Amino acid sequence: MAEPSPLLQAAGSGGTGLYMLIGTLLVVLVGAFVWYLLNQQSAAISSQSMALASGNSIHGLSSAQKKRNNAIVLVGPMGAGKTALWTRLRFPDSTSQPETQTSMSVNAAEAHINESNAYLVDIPGHQKYRLDRDSYLPMARGIIFVVDSTRLSETIRSTAELVYDVLANAKVQTNETPLLLLCNKQDDPLALSNTRVKALLEDEIDKLRASRQAGLDSLRDAHVAASGAAAGDDDDAAAEERISDFLGYDGKKFSFEDLPNPIQFNESTLILGHDTSGLELIESWIADTLHS
Repeated sequence: MAEPSPLLQAAGSGGTGLYMLIGTLLVVLVGAFVWYLLNQQSAAISSQSMALASGNSIHGLSSAQKKRNNAIVLVGPMGAGKTALWTRLRFPDSTSQPETQTSMSVNAAEAHINESNAYLVDIPGHQKYRLDRDSYLPMARGIIFVVDSTRLSETIRSTAELVYDVLANAKVQTNETPLLLLCNKQDDPLALSNTRVKALLEDEIDKLRASRQAGLDSLRDAHVAASGAAAGDDDDAAAEERISDFLGYDGKKFSFEDLPNPIQFNESTLILGHDTSGLELIESWIADTLHS
């Protein structure tokens, strides 16, 4: 039998190579198409998750806004007892001590307190919840700031900064929102009295106020120097910023009595079996605030 000519061998070899090339291209195209579909699906899921998260946030904020007339917002450092208070106010008749831990999300629910319906909002104390705090403060009918009276000497700076941020909130100032500063954990022998807590906070806020204003002045001077603008160009804006962030009277030592907000200091113990008069005072304050 005659062997195929070299020309036919070349054609056959070329045809096999062409088929291999086409096959490789098909594999690449199919792989690219599959990758595209997976990428689109992942993007869709991501977008859906972001929309859902945004929707939940907006929905939560909208619901809170509807509760504007009876919102009581609980704020304060981590571990001060905000969630314990929130739980005691919601379930005052409980015969067992509720177990609570540091909150990882905002707690919000209705509570019937002294013939009044309050919408209690417990904001976690971690700094990452600052946006939640700033979202709820403008709609607060009253604010309860919970302090751990046993650790204030150790945490005075951070606690004072948080008190400052709450009271310097523009809406809190405009609405003159009442604030109850609760000196918690009075069952501990090392707990500071409300008088001592007040004095320590006033001293620290006075220092903090001076440092903040110095910082604002430095930023303004740096901006003027960098932009080459005249010093007077930014005076109005700087003055407005100083006023909105300044607590009390310039040239006078800070005092809570100098603020337009009604501010009250109370002591409390949230452990069953101890004096509950502090809790009763809190309930009375909430009812009076909602009826004012």
